[in-house]
Amino acid sequence: MSIENGAYLSPIQASSVVDSVVSRLVSAIMSGELKPGMKIPTEPDLVKAFGVGRSTIREAIRILVSYGILEVRRADGTYVCNGFSPKILSPTLYGIVLQKESAHHDLIGLRKLLDNGILEQLFYEGVSQEIWDRLYALQDDLEAYLASGKNNIHTIAKKDIAFHRELASATNNIAVLTVYDSIVRITEDFLYKTIEVILQHDAVAYFSDSHRGILKKLAGTSLDELHERVDWSYQFWNTAFQEENLRR
Repeated sequence: MSIENGAYLSPIQASSVVDSVVSRLVSAIMSGELKPGMKIPTEPDLVKAFGVGRSTIREAIRILVSYGILEVRRADGTYVCNGFSPKILSPTLYGIVLQKESAHHDLIGLRKLLDNGILEQLFYEGVSQEIWDRLYALQDDLEAYLASGKNNIHTIAKKDIAFHRELASATNNIAVLTVYDSIVRITEDFLYKTIEVILQHDAVAYFSDSHRGILKKLAGTSLDELHERVDWSYQFWNTAFQEENLRR
């Protein structure tokens, strides 16, 4: 099928025309009619195929460019992006922050759900020896840093994020990893506060117990125990959240 005769290229009849154009183009990408790296039809061609105005086409393309789905190459045309982009996620996640004062609690809850989902997939599908080696190497690196008596919050956070990102990466799902990276980026400042609370409670062993406990249960036979371990690993997040509320 040629691009000019694609199934998605038919007149649109809808009240929200821009949204319909956006939906039609996204559907074409998801179905494979438009593939990553492929040039989409020109504005005049889209106007003719969809039966809508040029301003509608331009607005729909602008939206998809802002989402990281399309890219405009000057003097060449508009192309489907050749890769997953976090652009579409950031406005959504940052929008949660604007909803209410407890937004951090909601985002941390989302992060916890994602942790559970990642670990559940790895629990059922298994983890290669190469990934196990990387996970334990990251954990050894964190423990060596803590054993040296250093307690730079940003360094601890960086090493903690690297450990959990390796778990997310092990799913081999770029969408999962992108969502995880976006949530980590937004909640990073709260992670610093959580680490500060841990150090104030003289609970440095928590870092080792948390990570190694998760790895032990991931290699175990009980999914319930793995989820319980994730719940336990968030105890200081909850403490930090409570203390933050008391300061307001």
